[in-house]
Amino acid sequence: MKPKYPFTQSFDDLPDQIPIFSYSNALLPGGELPLELSKPAELLLFFIALKSDQLIGIVQPLKQANLKTYQVGCAGRIRQYRERKDGRLNVMLTGVCRFRIIDELQQVNSREMARVDWRDFANDYLNEEIEKSLADQFKQKLRLYFDRHNMQVDWKVLSENPIEQVVNNLVLVVNLDAQSKQLLLESPTVTERLKVFTQLLEEKSDPTVITPQHSGVLN
Repeated sequence: MKPKYPFTQSFDDLPDQIPIFSYSNALLPGGELPLELSKPAELLLFFIALKSDQLIGIVQPLKQANLKTYQVGCAGRIRQYRERKDGRLNVMLTGVCRFRIIDELQQVNSREMARVDWRDFANDYLNEEIEKSLADQFKQKLRLYFDRHNMQVDWKVLSENPIEQVVNNLVLVVNLDAQSKQLLLESPTVTERLKVFTQLLEEKSDPTVITPQHSGVLN
């Protein structure tokens, strides 16, 4: 199965194991996630990924007795990174495909390498037709959301982007709790994700916006 995005491996070439970062925000296929890495363990796993498949798995933390993180996450390809003089790295990930954690293989200073299964998410590599009525309804709720917060949005630019790209990137912008983000991440199709997101926008009584630069922290 061929990739939807340039410089991304095919579905059949996705690796059996990847570095895993626990992060308090969700990355979706086709979305982008900025990271700032500074801890030795983070940098070590970053360079492990850079030298291999250039994929980093992002999962949200989960405070349960038997699980530290949600078991479904999304792998991001290292699209670019910048070295800083203070020893930190600014990294931009582009979401490739969701995965399910099968087993944590080892720990590198509390950061995991995990064996993962991609089979439930092969449709992340497929282009999906979205009903115009669903997209229009989502944009209507989104407009109300931004108007409520007096936010200036370039609707021309937004309307020119594919609705899938808009939805998958707005997860970083709209302030949702971890459970809601996970619900969006685990939605089987883009159509289902669009429906869920529309409902979340409608139900939020007092939403706030977080800028992507401060949208999460590594745990």
